[in-house]
Amino acid sequence: MLTLGIHDGHTATACLFEDGEVIACISEERLNRIKEWNGFPEQAIKKCLEITGKTCDEIDAVGISSLMPLIGTEDYYKPQKYKRFFSYLAKILPENILQSSANIKLIHKISQTLFRSRRQQIISKLSKIGFTTKNIFFFEHHLLHAATAYYTSWYPNDKTLVLTLDGSGDAICATVNIGTNGNIQRVAEVFNYNSICDFYTRVTQFLGMKPMSHEYKVMGMAPYASEKGRNEVLRILTKYFKISEQNPLLFVNTSGCWKWQFTKEFKKTLMGKRFDLIAGAVQDLFEEIVLNWVRNAIKVTGIGDIALAGGGFMNVKVNYLISKLPEVTSLFIFPSCGDESSPIGAGILSALKMGFSPENIKPLGMVYWGPSYNDKEIENAINDKLTETGVKINRHENINSKIAQKIAEGKIVGRFTGRMEWGARALGNRTILADPRSQKIIHRINKAIKMRDFWMPFAPAILKEYKNKYLLLRDDFKCPFMTIAPDTKPDTWEDIPAGLHPFDKSSRAQIIDPENHPSFYDLVSLFEKITGVGGVLNTSFNLHGDPIVCSPEDAIDTFFKSELDILQLEDYLIEK
Repeated sequence: MLTLGIHDGHTATACLFEDGEVIACISEERLNRIKEWNGFPEQAIKKCLEITGKTCDEIDAVGISSLMPLIGTEDYYKPQKYKRFFSYLAKILPENILQSSANIKLIHKISQTLFRSRRQQIISKLSKIGFTTKNIFFFEHHLLHAATAYYTSWYPNDKTLVLTLDGSGDAICATVNIGTNGNIQRVAEVFNYNSICDFYTRVTQFLGMKPMSHEYKVMGMAPYASEKGRNEVLRILTKYFKISEQNPLLFVNTSGCWKWQFTKEFKKTLMGKRFDLIAGAVQDLFEEIVLNWVRNAIKVTGIGDIALAGGGFMNVKVNYLISKLPEVTSLFIFPSCGDESSPIGAGILSALKMGFSPENIKPLGMVYWGPSYNDKEIENAINDKLTETGVKINRHENINSKIAQKIAEGKIVGRFTGRMEWGARALGNRTILADPRSQKIIHRINKAIKMRDFWMPFAPAILKEYKNKYLLLRDDFKCPFMTIAPDTKPDTWEDIPAGLHPFDKSSRAQIIDPENHPSFYDLVSLFEKITGVGGVLNTSFNLHGDPIVCSPEDAIDTFFKSELDILQLEDYLIEK
């Protein structure tokens, strides 16, 4: 069984799913080099086929993400006629009607007619690429998120509480589901008028940052806010959202504003408040609403085994708080669970529609699903781009030993090896590595390479043997994808201060082991033998505002546009 999943919205992505597991998945941005590109992922589809050696004729079915088209970042700025219409409705309709999830079915019914042209366009584009299958399915947005979390979970529970949370998709911003016997049953859904995630995004926009992109910066700024100051702002923000009094599985918008009206409202209520206090308060509100919602879902369903997906659970702070709830017996968080994950759900659901058994879907492994490059391709890139540049080029049989030594000497290394990782996080194959022992390295990386905002923390990659020494994290929680930011122990403050949040000492760590990360684990182990430190600073291999590098040519371009000391291209070590 071979299926293709497609997401044609924000951070457009394609995925190939064969016999129960993902065999290729890549976002269009990695190929066209336009960050968070929005549209039909034609290059990504072709690259997935190329990576796997598959042809269009072999595809049994195609799954498309979402019944309705999804907005991109530009839609947060440009005026639209429908906004004026819905703004008028907000003034004349009772609040309980605006909040009601009964609106969802009506909108889905209308959308099937309104967006028929999108369906025809996608089918036409698939035909032009060479696809012949007539099995083309369109799936509801939050069902896709639920499918990624439920079917790929590491925990084989009889029943799983599956929660989805994001800004909006097909008129929904959150769902509560029960997964059992290979089926997903929806228990509750939240109408997107009540989107706490979009509220967070509007605060991001109000603070002068990029909506649908820089929410992580607001989260990173939040710990700096004083408790007294953030509580003053929180008293203002608590007037916007609460858990429903009628249904504990719903949270509701009590402001009387549609999402795009929040920024205008903020000018009245938040103007003059310090930016860090606003960031702290919106993070506090988000945590309060989400944690109460999760507790209620556990209480109502009686299920403590949880799987999470949707862009709201990219918030690693709230994920950590969920992991600490005593009611939670097991926790699986799908990695990079924004909309770039939806084609994975589409590939899974398409296979199930074609008769594939859910029992044969494999638990999620590592997400190295992108292209790799052979010796000839690496050498061609070196010959094309590095001749007469004055750099020193050497090839080493034991490249990890050389890289570990260079990092220990204080060098900053761009590492390019193996298949590219999928998703928002660098997981060792397209990554920048540095010595985490001195915070001085942070300033150098920020100024000379990443051009990041000064308050943003970096993250470490930590050997599994050091997990309990460094992190305050439950023993049964796996952490290979940077989906959680636990508190840390004093040994961590001493050993890897550059890999921690400077203020609250939390750490969005990647735990690496020899089974899943053999080469990366070997490198960090060699660094540990030199320094006695069980981790390295790990950040994505890109300049700020660029996608993570994909090809050797991308890596070389970033090497010269930054002040990276060293570039590793597979077995080649390149020094300026």
